[in-house]
Amino acid sequence: MKKHFFLLATLLLFSFMANAQLIKDRTNGKITVGADLYTDINTGSNYDNFKLRAINQGFDAYITYNFPMGESKHTASLGFGVTSHNYYIKNAWLSEPYAEIIEFTSISSYKKSKINFNYFDIPLEVNFRIADKFKISAGVKVSFLMNSKSKCIGKINGSDASNPDDHDWEVKYRGINSVESIVYSATFRFAYRAVNLFVGYQFNSPFKSGKGPEILPFSIGIGVRAF
Repeated sequence: MKKHFFLLATLLLFSFMANAQLIKDRTNGKITVGADLYTDINTGSNYDNFKLRAINQGFDAYITYNFPMGESKHTASLGFGVTSHNYYIKNAWLSEPYAEIIEFTSISSYKKSKINFNYFDIPLEVNFRIADKFKISAGVKVSFLMNSKSKCIGKINGSDASNPDDHDWEVKYRGINSVESIVYSATFRFAYRAVNLFVGYQFNSPFKSGKGPEILPFSIGIGVRAF
């Protein structure tokens, strides 16, 4: 299932790139459209009842307006976009998302347990083109929370994990309490033509200080955008 997901996501990413190149060509290089697929690695504090799995796939897409830097091929870019972070919880689930202090409840039998945050971004980048094949981009972005969600599929709500006939429950919550409305990140891309290595780091946790686990995602993945 995971292999199929990444294959489909990769195909969609490169299809997106073809359309992005068309947009940039029609706007004479002033408009850039891009997207990234990545996994998040938590660099925040460890909690006894909160651990993330190794792969936490996320996605972002953006559009920027490019400002030339003098007579050079380098540019500064400002735009907007969206980001989605998925954090997959190991051996626990978010049973009380509306509590003042967010904690996770242990679970022994489950198929999926995750929390999700979606943001509206304002990215700012500087882009340095090298030898007409390579581009290095570094920037920052301010992200405004659009929504937060949680989901768990497993033997919860009084289910008997030792009973093989007991079915799994699926519980979804929309809206998590004690989350930050704004987060700040740094981004870096090293591109060979239209394909780039993407790295990002979020400076503050999606949860308010002292109100939930500290999640400071270090993101690494691949992206595409018109060159």
